[in-house]
Amino acid sequence: MDASLREKIERVFGSLAVDKRQALQAGFELMPRFVTEFLLATARAQNTGLSVEEVRDRIRKFSVDADRKGEFISRLMREGTARLIALVEVDPRPDRNLHVARIAQLDGHELMVSDGLVSRYPELLYGGLWGSAVLRYDTAGARPVIHLDDFTPYQLTRPDMNMFREARHDFTLDEWLELLITSAGYRPEAFASLRHRLLVLCRLVPLVQPNLNLIEMGPRGTGKSYLLRNLSARTFLLAGARATPAALLYDLARRQVGIVGRKKVVIFDEIGATVFPDKSLIAALKDYMESGNISRGGRALVGDCSFVFTGNIELDPDGRLPNRAYRHLFEVLPTDLCDPAVADRIHGFLPGWELPKIRDSVLADGAGLVSDYFGEVLGELRKDITFHDYVQGNGGLEHATIRDQTAVYRITAGLLKLMYPDGRVEEDGYREAQQVAVELRQRVHNQMVTMAPGEYRPKAIRFHAMRPHEAPDLASPGDLEEQDVEVNQQAMVGKITILFVCDTGGGGVGFVECAHVQGSGLSVTGLRGQVLEQSVRAAYDALLNLGEHLGLPADRLRSKKMSVHLVNIAEPKDGPSAGVAFALAMLSAATGRPIRPAIAVTGELSIHGNVNPVGGIAEKLSAAVEHKRQVVLIPAANAMDLARLPDLTTKIEVVPVQTLGQAVERAMGKVGTELSGE
Repeated sequence: MDASLREKIERVFGSLAVDKRQALQAGFELMPRFVTEFLLATARAQNTGLSVEEVRDRIRKFSVDADRKGEFISRLMREGTARLIALVEVDPRPDRNLHVARIAQLDGHELMVSDGLVSRYPELLYGGLWGSAVLRYDTAGARPVIHLDDFTPYQLTRPDMNMFREARHDFTLDEWLELLITSAGYRPEAFASLRHRLLVLCRLVPLVQPNLNLIEMGPRGTGKSYLLRNLSARTFLLAGARATPAALLYDLARRQVGIVGRKKVVIFDEIGATVFPDKSLIAALKDYMESGNISRGGRALVGDCSFVFTGNIELDPDGRLPNRAYRHLFEVLPTDLCDPAVADRIHGFLPGWELPKIRDSVLADGAGLVSDYFGEVLGELRKDITFHDYVQGNGGLEHATIRDQTAVYRITAGLLKLMYPDGRVEEDGYREAQQVAVELRQRVHNQMVTMAPGEYRPKAIRFHAMRPHEAPDLASPGDLEEQDVEVNQQAMVGKITILFVCDTGGGGVGFVECAHVQGSGLSVTGLRGQVLEQSVRAAYDALLNLGEHLGLPADRLRSKKMSVHLVNIAEPKDGPSAGVAFALAMLSAATGRPIRPAIAVTGELSIHGNVNPVGGIAEKLSAAVEHKRQVVLIPAANAMDLARLPDLTTKIEVVPVQTLGQAVERAMGKVGTELSGE
């Protein structure tokens, strides 16, 4: 995070901003991150003089590990009073005319709570609060009772949402996404593309969007449950345990609603190890995931809790995609959940294998919002239904069932709440949110096709004119073959084939798609890293410098926004090698001049229009031949490489070019000349 953005965050949010790295120091592991950040921020704001070490000592002193709970209760009995930092949940008991508190570390002992305490902190009644609890052991009555005499919350309970929404106006979308990602505990630089940034923010969507069911599978250590459990007390982590109807839905014996009715998100972590001993629970979960109804023993309630299923999945040897030995990606679920009817009720599948593992270089190292404040803000955004109405009103989904529509609309609405909490949605951002939402639902549908091929048919869920999915596991060979036929047979405006060297060592083809649209500046999507981004911007600058000679004056280029999208293009193994293709596609889009069919390009570009040499000529020509391109433009400096490639040069026309002008003439014809006339 650069200094100017950090200064802006601290200026706009004041004491609500915190150094996210401090809360990650050793000794804070006993508490959720939002608690430690609250204490650190409070100490700074109130100028108490408490150091980080003193805050850490306070947490150690008043925390109770699972193996020390007996010691703590014994001390409470001997001394009469004790203080404990814990999550306190309160339930009203009208049959006994009192309120009862629960603290997990105390093994379910009932704590008597005064009405005054509940009146001061009503949030204790829904989901509970973390804070400092003063307990008193009372032996005066017929039997000993533990009282909760006082409570100091270590959470902000009612954030100023107007201030939060107004603060959005001070940030660009890129800056705002950096703030969100840092506040969530990650370093924004760990997520190079806009798509990957939105994917990691999808982990927050179940908190801001009610009744949303997501699944995330990936290798170990990618932080699949790390974010939500450290962000809000409104979440509950069920880690590879026995799931029962009483605990999850409704306890008939105690006449008490279960976790689903008290929390906003339930995370089924290590889902492959979760056991469902009561088979009626599966039917009840299906009903809840579909309708939000909690029905048990004649009791009927409605809940808005979202479900998140996370688990580990083995990857191929190259570590990029799930192992091909899996017939479908729901195989890792328990047998009871490995059912198309359950899968269809899951709104989106997050590709955890594309997100980085949690290591020091991925964790936040900058200014972000205090996690507790951030978590409460997200909970408040949950109440805003205008975004769902906005998305549903725009509609436009093709080849979608009602469940597909529900899934895409809910995920899109959740992302828009995060991106534009002030309601001022930008068209480009809206399309990016749609793209990610469709991808997540498409991945679910693809698994169902394999699970029940007679019931589910292959299809591409999409909005009108939506670009192909960028996700490697969804870029089917058919998609590339269809585009190969198109560019081989037709002269295209704004679209050209790029050649690159794959990570595995062979050659590959991708596509550069450009459009000159309303707006200003340069917009790039589909990126895979900084090398490509720098290459795109260098090509744009070269056109500003040389466009006058190519039929594109600089003021005409600047008059609209140049939107560039990269399809099936990874970070090039041989370094920068795509500048010429980027410049040709942009020039074509801005002038309307088509690019010849069956042409492919490699070569980097200087701002003065010189075509610089690249590596991997043999691999790139092989890819061009395989994909039936007829002409390949290469840098003139690479012409000497052709002498050792007679098997390839006899199958394809290779044209060395020294300048951008030469490349333009070969790919698009001379300025003022139509292709059909040549």
